[in-house]
Amino acid sequence: MSFPWLVCTPPRPDGAERRAEVAAAELASRAGVLYRLGFSQADATRRLTQAVAWEYDTGSPRPAYSRPAALSDQAIARIVADTFARRPA
Repeated sequence: MSFPWLVCTPPRPDGAERRAEVAAAELASRAGVLYRLGFSQADATRRLTQAVAWEYDTGSPRPAYSRPAALSDQAIARIVADTFARRPA
């Protein structure tokens, strides 16, 4: 007997890149909020780096659940620096 709801849609070939783009956009948005709240660039970078580290702390050896390279500490620092340079209103 076949159950159509058990058939999974195959993952998109660009899924990992799209998730990284969405995560970077969310970090830029959070950095803008921290800028408007008066945080320094260093404090915002530290706070967002710790948040991303916590979100991806799964303990799983599977690469699908590990922290992507696009969300490294250096990438987060660059996102925060770019956001602070724009001086979001």
